[in-house]
Amino acid sequence: MVFGPCQGPGTLDVPTSNLVLGGQPVPWRKEYKYVGVIFNSTTRDIFRSHYKLKHETTAYVFWKTILGCDHYVGRGHLPPEVGRQLYYALVDCHLTHGCDVAVDVDETSFALLNGINLVILRRILGVGKRSGIAQLYSELGIYPLRVRRVLLALRYLAYLLDQPESHSAWKALYEADSLRNTGHSSWYGDIAVVLRDLPFATPALPPLADLSSAILDNLQKQLVIAMKQWVIGSVESMVSIPLLHGRLEPQETGAPKRIPLCQRHYLSAVTVTGHRLALTRLLCGSFYFRGLRSNPEIHPAASLSCRKCGGALETPGHVLLQCRDVQTVAAREVLKESLMLDFGMTLRASVTAADAHLVLQELIFNLHTVAPVARFIYKVVRAWRFFGRRLPTMVSELAPDTDEEADFWDFETATEDGSDFELGGMDMEIDI
Repeated sequence: MVFGPCQGPGTLDVPTSNLVLGGQPVPWRKEYKYVGVIFNSTTRDIFRSHYKLKHETTAYVFWKTILGCDHYVGRGHLPPEVGRQLYYALVDCHLTHGCDVAVDVDETSFALLNGINLVILRRILGVGKRSGIAQLYSELGIYPLRVRRVLLALRYLAYLLDQPESHSAWKALYEADSLRNTGHSSWYGDIAVVLRDLPFATPALPPLADLSSAILDNLQKQLVIAMKQWVIGSVESMVSIPLLHGRLEPQETGAPKRIPLCQRHYLSAVTVTGHRLALTRLLCGSFYFRGLRSNPEIHPAASLSCRKCGGALETPGHVLLQCRDVQTVAAREVLKESLMLDFGMTLRASVTAADAHLVLQELIFNLHTVAPVARFIYKVVRAWRFFGRRLPTMVSELAPDTDEEADFWDFETATEDGSDFELGGMDMEIDI
């Protein structure tokens, strides 16, 4: 292979003469696959071709497995729990292939993998392409791809540390550390760069002379802790998802716990597709509420008030538990009867918006009441025409009050209880 200029400054032309081995000319190569990893000597990132191949393979596998199963059982009907299992079994191996060698220092190359990864996670969860990223990780319990890949690279580094100094791999590691210390690019230095450029603070990778297995294990633990804190902080800072702020995950036994990342209870407890999608999109901020603004003081009060009753700020708590709209009140009465008959619970009145918010959180983050509450939420969001956001779309959404939105309502065929839930006009774009 040829790395860099071959015949003169600024040129990548192949030399006219070949090397000769055993009387046969050795052909010049700009790209070569070695142990499954593709090297390219004519691009800025020598692994660019490998990233492109893994992007295409991941998109193809996603289309044939997760998306294929979803189409087979009915669009949107594939349970997230099953989609998550397919992701780890068939997709994750392609997204992380070669990550112990190809460290993610080139943003263009990494974007090829991260882009398709976000498309897949949004499809599994059932949210649109404009949804936030942090809630994909917090609701599905899947690590960010960059963190997952650098963790595997650190584990490979731990393997190299355990090798004797006479081992060729250890000698290569020593040379990589020497290059880093002299300011040159190297595999060891690339790992340090990735850790430094993460969106959250992590301990720096020390020089090889100061590195030990115990220090490396602690670095991996600190990386995971920092990543979880970043996910929590990102979720808490989003104005559009107030119901996820400070939430506690219910447990089969014991008190609810604050868990940064896990497969959330409602993804499996709510079995009716329409109900689950309505609840998921409410929690993940896919619906538009006029009162959820980061700077409400600069907006006219009338533009923030409830579109149905105009009595208060339009927030999830107000719409679901306080709004006096006829259809909303009727659905709320059915919920009250269901809670009393099935669980002996009384839906207490909410005097303030803060009370409504807390009551709604208590009902949603409860293993027993989440299913009837999801059914209630589905009825309300249907009455509100999904707050200007199409519920059935998985990967794309339409802006409210557009011609496409009106066309959707002409052929939307979901039944009243959401059990026969059809997808209308889904726009799916995958580059394979």
